[in-house]
Amino acid sequence: QGFLAQKQVCVATPLLHTQKTQLEIATQDTAMAEGAVTLQVAVPDGVAPGQAFAVTTPDGQVLQLTCPDECGPGSPVMFSYIPLAAPTQDAAPAEGGETQAHPDDVKVFEEAAAYVAQKQEELMALNPTAAVPFEGEFQGNAFPPAVFAAGQNAIVTRSSGEESGCSIYEVFLTAMGPQYNVYLGQNEAGEPIFKWCGESDLRAY
Repeated sequence: QGFLAQKQVCVATPLLHTQKTQLEIATQDTAMAEGAVTLQVAVPDGVAPGQAFAVTTPDGQVLQLTCPDECGPGSPVMFSYIPLAAPTQDAAPAEGGETQAHPDDVKVFEEAAAYVAQKQEELMALNPTAAVPFEGEFQGNAFPPAVFAAGQNAIVTRSSGEESGCSIYEVFLTAMGPQYNVYLGQNEAGEPIFKWCGESDLRAY
């Protein structure tokens, strides 16, 4: 299930979502900071093993954690994630040097923003618990943190080998590495198209 409980300390698998407005998600140029951070949170009351609960990180991300089998209300849960990098305000793009997104990609990003914002509202309605930095030796297996955050724009390699713009809808951390559910656009019926892929299928936009 993507977790390991040892010595009464549980290691959870987070599903990451970025706490941003719909407009910010559509236009953001999100970057991830270097280095993973370990946080700890207590399992809330009423949460049983196998159930998900929402937490917030110091940089404003909202994550969903799955309560491990040997944990319950009050049990400490540890997880690793990569914080979002602080925006730089002294690096203005040179005139004519700003990269313009393809119109088709802009449409995808704008559509994805609505889906991510809706998911964000659902998570915030769960009254997420604030996670705090963990000090001490990490116990159990550390899951590789994701280098992309929900709401971040990226380029994905499709099964055909072609590349296209996409937006990260959700991120699931596993012992085998992060898995991403990306939004690719809509089909002819106006239904959203999502694709699960690994980190090797993605690169920064």
